[in-house]
Amino acid sequence: MGLEYDFDIVAIAPDEVDPEHALTPVTGAPPVRAQFRDIKTADALRGASPKIRRIFLESGFSLETAGKNATPGFYSPEDSRNRERILKRLFANIRNMGVQGEYCGEFDFWQFLQHVRTARPKAGFARQLRDSPKVNASPATDVSERQSLIGRIGFALGLAVIFFVVIKFLASQGTTP
Repeated sequence: MGLEYDFDIVAIAPDEVDPEHALTPVTGAPPVRAQFRDIKTADALRGASPKIRRIFLESGFSLETAGKNATPGFYSPEDSRNRERILKRLFANIRNMGVQGEYCGEFDFWQFLQHVRTARPKAGFARQLRDSPKVNASPATDVSERQSLIGRIGFALGLAVIFFVVIKFLASQGTTP
């Protein structure tokens, strides 16, 4: 079964707002992010190349999840304006930065685009606008921390190998006449 690309619009806590991307003074509305409902989809985006993640993050998406508590393929009509703004920014970033040749892993752009085209607002949809979590309680944060730790270990091992090769080279140079 493929990934579910439904996402909800959630409010950002005021202290999490990036001053460069804050839209509150312009719109008068609270700043928001798009969060995928499915943890597997967020994990797939986390597994994509850093450039792909950056494109989504700078567009207004989050690597956290909003939870699966809504009807698939539908979103709140009140979220239409924010959803459109975030998607326009995403498509502009894709056009400007390019994604050709980037590793997407399990995240499928074509399926995501198909979902964006077919998702519809649903009358009576319970709006899920809420503050994003401030505590590192989500499993997504744990995955990021583990990936960071693995990266640090890999970097340290790489340096150790380079150091060993340099020492070996210097030792071989010192033994020749």
